[in-house]
Amino acid sequence: MSILETLPTLVSLRQTGSISRTARALGVPRSTVSRRLARAEEELGVILAERTNRSFRLTPAGELLAGGGADVLARVRTLAEYAQAAADGIRGRLRVSAPPGLAGPYLARFLTRFTERFPDVQLEFHVRDQTPHLIDEAFDLVFVIGGLSDAPWVRHRLAPTWYLVVASPGNLEGAQVRTVADLAGHRLLSARQPGLSERAWPGISGEPVPIEPAMVTNDLGILHTLVRQGRGIGLLPVHLVAEELMNGTLLALLTDAIGLELEVSALFSPERRQSPLIRALLETLDVFAAETVAGMAGVR
Repeated sequence: MSILETLPTLVSLRQTGSISRTARALGVPRSTVSRRLARAEEELGVILAERTNRSFRLTPAGELLAGGGADVLARVRTLAEYAQAAADGIRGRLRVSAPPGLAGPYLARFLTRFTERFPDVQLEFHVRDQTPHLIDEAFDLVFVIGGLSDAPWVRHRLAPTWYLVVASPGNLEGAQVRTVADLAGHRLLSARQPGLSERAWPGISGEPVPIEPAMVTNDLGILHTLVRQGRGIGLLPVHLVAEELMNGTLLALLTDAIGLELEVSALFSPERRQSPLIRALLETLDVFAAETVAGMAGVR
């Protein structure tokens, strides 16, 4: 077995930090992983890992080989996708991650469109609080909101999202909310999100607007449901409420006083830049986002 053939095992060992977990990930016996590692060490004449009955870790040489191997495998995979696309159209597998603030109805509608257009692409979609590492956790593409990773990933900027104060018409019961002071007479619901204070909403002028929330949650889905059901007024990202704002089941309030715009980007490794699957995903998303922004014209 050549070093090239051993690379997937070495890369997985770096990702999992365990022979047993690598065996499960690759679907092979534990003894097979150990044998591949021993053969690679014999061929190179260097120790790639230090292992005992209780511990396992790659040596600096093993880390170097596995880290570079991940890049090589990404390039090989991109070439294979090109060959598949040339012969049979776009097909294959994509592993994607997004934060809770971006997941939900917005991305669900996009994913529906994407899978209808590219039915032979298998999507593995994860919602994660923390931005995963593209290489170490074997993600093809990661969506991020706001601050971007300092890692040297390719950054594809998408249409920005913005946070708005929203309420259901029934919840207002005829009480107008024309100024920030009018919020004092209503039940306010707040979200605990990165970059946002749970006791202050971002002001358009740059000065935060203090609030006294009746409830705080770190789950935007719960907040969205409660606002939709008339249980209070909340600050929500527009991509979660776009459909309700367009059909009038939710109203945007104080758009000249409260709000925050955040950049949305998709990150992927440079070795995957030419992947036909990633390019198909991003091109479809750009069109979808542009249509959503156009439909939301006049809301802010």
